[in-house]
Amino acid sequence: MRFFTRKPFYPVPSSIAAWVLTAATLIYLVALFIDIDRRSHSVSDTLINFVFNALLVAAAYIAVAFVFSSRDDQPSTPEAESSTSE
Repeated sequence: MRFFTRKPFYPVPSSIAAWVLTAATLIYLVALFIDIDRRSHSVSDTLINFVFNALLVAAAYIAVAFVFSSRDDQPSTPEAESSTSE
């Protein structure tokens, strides 16, 4: 099943499950920033630690989105896929 649609630069959520994953990822990043900011002593400490962790989360999100995506020109339903493969 395809949850995302591939665009030239980023995957776009195309199902409710993908939107839930996107929202959960953003909520996690906000909570992560608050946690890092609470323990940091300066702005540079906060940003260095947050950017590194945000890049790891973004890489995981993009990997999941790539696995569960289809290109924009390909059908995303199983019925349409079976009719085009004949």
